[in-house]
Amino acid sequence: MADDRYGRWRPLTIAATQAELAGCPAPWWISGGHALELFAGRSWRAHDDLDVGIRRRDATIVLDHLRARGWEVVVAAAGVLAPWDGGDLHEDRHQNNVWCRRPDGPWQLDVTLGEGDDERWVYRRDRAIDRPWPRAVRDVDGLRFLAPELQLLFKSKDVRPKDTVDAEQVIPLLDGGGLALLVAQFRAGHPWLDLVSRYAHGCGPADVSRVLDLLAAAGVGAHVDGGWGVDALLGEQTRPHADLDLAIARNAFARALDALHEHGFEIVRDDGCHVQVLADGDGTTVDLHAYDTSVVEVDEHGVRRHGGDGLAFEADGFDGIGTILGRTVACISPATLVRYHTGYAVDADDWHDVRLLCERFDLPVPTDYQRFC
Repeated sequence: MADDRYGRWRPLTIAATQAELAGCPAPWWISGGHALELFAGRSWRAHDDLDVGIRRRDATIVLDHLRARGWEVVVAAAGVLAPWDGGDLHEDRHQNNVWCRRPDGPWQLDVTLGEGDDERWVYRRDRAIDRPWPRAVRDVDGLRFLAPELQLLFKSKDVRPKDTVDAEQVIPLLDGGGLALLVAQFRAGHPWLDLVSRYAHGCGPADVSRVLDLLAAAGVGAHVDGGWGVDALLGEQTRPHADLDLAIARNAFARALDALHEHGFEIVRDDGCHVQVLADGDGTTVDLHAYDTSVVEVDEHGVRRHGGDGLAFEADGFDGIGTILGRTVACISPATLVRYHTGYAVDADDWHDVRLLCERFDLPVPTDYQRFC
């Protein structure tokens, strides 16, 4: 990222960068705003710098290559510039960027260090997010660049006006898997969440059926939870759904993950060992929740709950029966689903679900929803 406080920038062109890195024995790729424009096949703004991505493990190889060609190589870490001493660069010291220039000239190249091994790229800010290299780094006519959803993921942390310009240009062009990753990563209030949600694939009844078939083929039973659990109990889809929530016994959780991985699903958000969110290339998103069948505890309200290595699902709340596309599916029970929709800041979608469940199954409306009545 360019910063004129430390001297002026006059970035290399992509063609000049290719020439300087020709013959470098380690892989490299274009990143930053230029990567997004390479993906889109057009340009929409000026750029202050040119970013090149490399694996951290290859830093000495790439930087030695540049230094041998007469470049001054300076580590930019935590607001301090220091000449590279020829050694390894460390993530815990924030040594993630290296600026390069000809002696006494302007800065021209920003080399960004990333994580990964021979097989997979790894997102530095959340190592549960990884991708095979051919998915993480695109190759068009021999020019490699970081996949657009991954570049936007980096840009989404501290959003600047130019990042929003990039997002507005690129998000409508992403495939379902890229959109699903961003939807899963952006929390409520993120300035790009509405935009990415507008284009996201969502989860329809055919998607639900396909996922349940994949799990059943692997010998994994699942109870439909969340919004699709509500609609299954009602026997019809009553609103759009962004994902499919499934409750799965802990002793089958690893098999469920493996089955989905085998069919192209990858982690898009890691919410801890009990909750994993996955999506496939089309953008079908599955939110898996683990519960431990071996432990049942009674809470302060006298409700029997699963404890141990899993979420505190009600032990007696798994007897719901619903239908999706004419198939019978196991669900969380209606009264239990209504209780699961309480105890937090409820919204209009929650009220939609709770109102229909209460009407269909003659259940009392919880006090959380009195303001909607």
